[in-house]
Formats: sequence, structure tokens, C-alpha cells
Amino acid sequence: MPTKTNQKTPPHKIKPISAAVHHGQETTCPTPKPRNKVTYVPSPLPPEGVARLPSILAFLNISKTSFLNGVKEGRYPAGKLLSPRCRVWDVDSIRALVAELGGEK
Repeated sequence: MPTKTNQKTPPHKIKPISAAVHHGQETTCPTPKPRNKVTYVPSPLPPEGVARLPSILAFLNISKTSFLNGVKEGRYPAGKLLSPRCRVWDVDSIRALVAELGGEK
């Protein structure tokens, strides 16, 4: 059987050597913890009260970036924080915005 010479291993088949294995200490990688991510599904805008961003975006039919840039520029109302990670918008101000823009909903 002929021997293969001067053939390099393709880069996608090279396995990285960790520092622990390289120095004679084999270690096992811990398995990652499962993520318990809670996502918010947009619901229809309520008749009164407040709504979160996904509901506002679904109602206005614009992207998150467009809406947040509009808030920065002052075109859209700024929301208020309920907690450090939960911002809500007044439904009356969103409906007034839509009426002002000419798209009665």
C-alpha cells in the first residue's frame, strides 16, 4: 500500500488541543445550563392603560429600530419604566400618535 506524503490535514478536521490536555491534565467541559428565556408575545392594544413594546410594534407595523429611533428623535412618545427591564407606553398616547399621523386604527 503506498504511503501518502506531504498531505496536510484540512483545517476543518483539526481538533483544538486545550491547555489542560496539552499539559497532561484531561478535563471535561461542563454542560451548559438550560436557558429559561421568557418571551413576550404581542397582544392586541387594550382600550386603555399601558402596553409593552411588542404590542406597540405590532399595532404600528414598524420595526423596533425604527420605533426606538423615533423615540430618540421625539417623533414617538417615550415610555415609562415599570422596572429596570420593563418599559411600557400609554395606549392613549399611541392612539393619538396614529390619529396625528393620519392612520386611524
